[in-house]
Amino acid sequence: MKLSLGYSNEADLIPLTPLLEGKLERDITIEPVKVKEDDLKFVFQKFDLIYVPIPIINYIPDIKFISNGARVAEKIGIKGECEGGPVCVKSSNSTEYYFMKMFDPKRTVTRGDCKCFVSTDDLDEDLTPLWREECGDVPLVLKLIAVNLDESQASKVKIAIRESASIVASSKGISQYSKELGLKGRQGVECFVNRCREVGLCSKNRYFML
Repeated sequence: MKLSLGYSNEADLIPLTPLLEGKLERDITIEPVKVKEDDLKFVFQKFDLIYVPIPIINYIPDIKFISNGARVAEKIGIKGECEGGPVCVKSSNSTEYYFMKMFDPKRTVTRGDCKCFVSTDDLDEDLTPLWREECGDVPLVLKLIAVNLDESQASKVKIAIRESASIVASSKGISQYSKELGLKGRQGVECFVNRCREVGLCSKNRYFML
């Protein structure tokens, strides 16, 4: 089975590395194609698999996600010279952009490059407690793999991606939630979407987790 994969950041591909390198005995070949994150919603239907931020639900009704291969943040905050100035993100459709709008609305958030930016690595100011206060001890899911496949194909892909992500997770390369969201991971997605809808930033479009 030959599948196309849309993605916007090299870090998206980390859980899939063993699969992309042909290290698994699976009849699945994935061809990754890089796309600007703000363009993902326009090219969504062109791909079999596509790494997308959660707010994509605003543009794609009845989207189907798989619970494997997600990009998950252990923490989130800001970094740089942030006194009084805007906070920058790379995409206005990103989960990070919506996070700031929902959980730290007093700051001005803009797309582009500036001296202060949202980070999930080294932080000068940790905003993770804002997430914990609202959603509890659940992971912040930044991106999920959406599928334009039938159930049979999606099931095979899930198994392969879970196996690939498991190998990477075992070497501490990614969070265990990237291997499989599980109950807590799904609750994290649900809390983000519910909060987003409460503040009027997300639509009522349905989504499905396979």
